[in-house]
Amino acid sequence: MMNALFFLLFFHIYQYPILPSSGTKIESFVPKGWHVLEKAVGDLNKDNLPDLAVVIESDGTVKNLKETDNDQKPRILWVAFKQTDGSYKLSVQSNESILLSNEGGIFGDPWAGLVIERGTLLVQFYGGSADRWGYDYRWRFQNNDWALIGATYTSASTHNNQFRKYDFNLSTGVGELTQGQWLEPENGKATNDKVSRFNIGKKPLFKLKSFKPNQYAIYKDIYI
Repeated sequence: MMNALFFLLFFHIYQYPILPSSGTKIESFVPKGWHVLEKAVGDLNKDNLPDLAVVIESDGTVKNLKETDNDQKPRILWVAFKQTDGSYKLSVQSNESILLSNEGGIFGDPWAGLVIERGTLLVQFYGGSADRWGYDYRWRFQNNDWALIGATYTSASTHNNQFRKYDFNLSTGVGELTQGQWLEPENGKATNDKVSRFNIGKKPLFKLKSFKPNQYAIYKDIYI
């Protein structure tokens, strides 16, 4: 009983703020003590209205958020659909799908971008040191929920300039592996790529609200 009590006291569960269900602008969804890290604007629910996808970060740090030896700043990804009257309605709040500023290795903050394209939301991370890695996640609003329809994992070594890129189409269950040698690692140019396809099978799609990066074995020793 004492051990359980100690665990609860030391590893307290951080309570993320609950965002408003509606608002008139971006600031309506940003709690006091938080700021916008990045935003993207585009149609995400096929109604020809410009929706909002935003990553926000706490101004202050939290102890024992993910690590016991580091104070970290929580981040939230949220999407709000624009309404015909010009206001916005919150579609999803995802508390743990965004890597934190000290989770990128020697490169520091792994945050690499937020893009709306072809009606989907692309979230990107990049980090590492001599061995570098990248994660891209493609989310789509379907069946009244947010589903992960595509994921890409890239690894590269500056020692031999070799790279591997795994692309997973989670809607079809098809994967593609591209391997090659970087000619110019600083700008990502590559040549003599070897491409192979494989099948991972169709599985229930991950949901944005509960997703955590790099936690799910998807193919052999590859996690997304």
